[in-house]
Amino acid sequence: MSLKRRFYRMRGQIMRFVQGEHSGDALRNVSISILPALAIYLLGAHANTAIGIGVGSLLTTLTDPPGNRKDKLHSALICIPTFFIATLLTAYLFPYHWPLVILLGLAGFICTLYGLFGPRYAAIGNMTLILMSFVIGLTPQQPITVSLHIATGACIYYFFSLLQAYVLPYRSLRHAMANGFHGLSQFLLIRAQSYDPNIPLNLTYSRVGKIHGQISEQQEQIRSLLFREKKIIGYQWHKSNYWLSQVYGLIDLHELIIALDHDYDAIRKNLSPTGSLPLIRHAINLLALEIESFSHPKTRFRYEHQLYYNNIKINEILSKLNAIQEQQNGPAKPILSSIVTNIEAIIEVLNRIQVAFYQNQEIKNRIGTEEYQQFINRPLSSLHEIKDKLNTKNPLFRFALRMALLFSVGALIGILFLDFKYTYWILLTIAIVARPAFSMTKSRNIERIVGTFSGILTGLFCLSACHDITLLLLISTLGLFGFFLFNRSNYMVSVIFITVGIVIALNLFEGNINLILGSRIAFTLIGAFLTIVGYYLIPVRQSTSMIQLAKEVSLYNQYYFEVINKGLYHDLESSFDLRLARKKAQTAMALFSASINQMRKEPEHKWLDWTYIHYFQALSYRINSHLVGLSILLSKKNQVHAQGDLYDRINALKPLLTDLEQIAEHINLNKAKREILN
Repeated sequence: MSLKRRFYRMRGQIMRFVQGEHSGDALRNVSISILPALAIYLLGAHANTAIGIGVGSLLTTLTDPPGNRKDKLHSALICIPTFFIATLLTAYLFPYHWPLVILLGLAGFICTLYGLFGPRYAAIGNMTLILMSFVIGLTPQQPITVSLHIATGACIYYFFSLLQAYVLPYRSLRHAMANGFHGLSQFLLIRAQSYDPNIPLNLTYSRVGKIHGQISEQQEQIRSLLFREKKIIGYQWHKSNYWLSQVYGLIDLHELIIALDHDYDAIRKNLSPTGSLPLIRHAINLLALEIESFSHPKTRFRYEHQLYYNNIKINEILSKLNAIQEQQNGPAKPILSSIVTNIEAIIEVLNRIQVAFYQNQEIKNRIGTEEYQQFINRPLSSLHEIKDKLNTKNPLFRFALRMALLFSVGALIGILFLDFKYTYWILLTIAIVARPAFSMTKSRNIERIVGTFSGILTGLFCLSACHDITLLLLISTLGLFGFFLFNRSNYMVSVIFITVGIVIALNLFEGNINLILGSRIAFTLIGAFLTIVGYYLIPVRQSTSMIQLAKEVSLYNQYYFEVINKGLYHDLESSFDLRLARKKAQTAMALFSASINQMRKEPEHKWLDWTYIHYFQALSYRINSHLVGLSILLSKKNQVHAQGDLYDRINALKPLLTDLEQIAEHINLNKAKREILN
């Protein structure tokens, strides 16, 4: 890659980051955390009042991930009373050591179980634990007053958050769509590497597995944001067709890009002599550029000239590939035919998206309003469903037990070191770092420790180099902004920023920098150590979920095949069944790939037979690729030349699906090692 091209690529990445939703959220969060509290203080309120309201606003910001108006309203209705009750109980029991230990242990269990209702509620539960830690650090004297301050801060934040959501109702959706197109573009670029014999296949498979999970999460977020907007899916808005066309196109592109998964050993072996591999890579790279342009809807017209010539180049490449295909007689011929068909299908979807950008055309074969609900994950809605999750086989339930133990132990250590002022940082570290999986806990630990030390050094440098209070307060505010800016994308960088802010702020308001630094380091390390020990005491085994996911991959691919087979003999009235079957199959595959990547970093990875796992993963992608090809041919089944290909592919798929089901049963631990785990 040339230096100029690297520069433009880096500049594009920086601009994307700066213009992303998190940047605006970071500015909003800092403003709401500081300005109302500062205004209240300047109007004559006591400093403790301003601090309490500021802390309430600050912690509430982290309970509000991207979402629509209904999401934010639900968060406000749950978060504000939860924060009030948690603050009141913590402040009231603060002078009584053993009741406080019991309270923190119960809170660790109950707040972790908020995750049963989805990621938004999990964030509220986690921030409640962090809030209780902060309240201990505030050494409250008046429980009701402190609770009202925290609740007031939470109300102030959600007032502005809801106001923004009603003024800009589809802000999160716009950013999610842009991220979706950008993610697919990156996915396609990685896919192009699979057609380069100079790049080891194990490296490309690893990259594909990592980004596949990210793409699946992006698409799930888009579906969740869009398909719960009744005004859009009910076609009550003049831009309904525009948004739904974009989402349909984005999801179709995801399917077609996944379809480029084949047996790459065979592809490289059969296509290398034909000279077609460089042409395929070039075409895929051009398609990636086209998809990337859709992530910049406001500036896309600037690239129209370049995109026009890209389309000409792609058509030239397809002509060359067709010419090479006609010259082949062996296995290279059907492989090239499949790749060309897939590229043509991607171009067709891109043209459809292009039309939707400039015309509000009505969607053909659209899904019914009620059917959209089946494409999004529904939260638990009954006591029976909740009760079924409350058992030791459920990973979240086991993690809740672990958090109860860790918070109890962390509180006991705080009692033993009463002479130290900042023992609550043990609880803070536990709440922030502890995760169900060992690898995630370990990586968060490393990032927090490295970030803490780096932030302390940076903070000390700022304190020694600058003595102007106004400038130091500004640096502390920038530290808070940096924390919000990088909190979702790079946890370690966010820790560096927040540590700088904390070191400077505490030194300005309390002095005694040596005590601050010593406590920050010591109690952070103690909390980090406890999270690792906690995993071994109450582990969450990833292998169990991976085995279940393997069965789901087999089941949903079989279901996808049955829907396609049904469509071959009966005309489908809508694309609902086909799209839903596809979504279930690809979601299961993405979760399985993510589980494999997770398992590689777990202590139990040595107990698994990876031979079956790797083969199963490759076979599932191969089958899904063929299923996508069948979906494409299904729309052309009335064409004589397509009918024979359809039946040939169906007959070839049946034994592969049988193999997938049988291998799913073998992805398990052997008897002896299973006894060790149990």
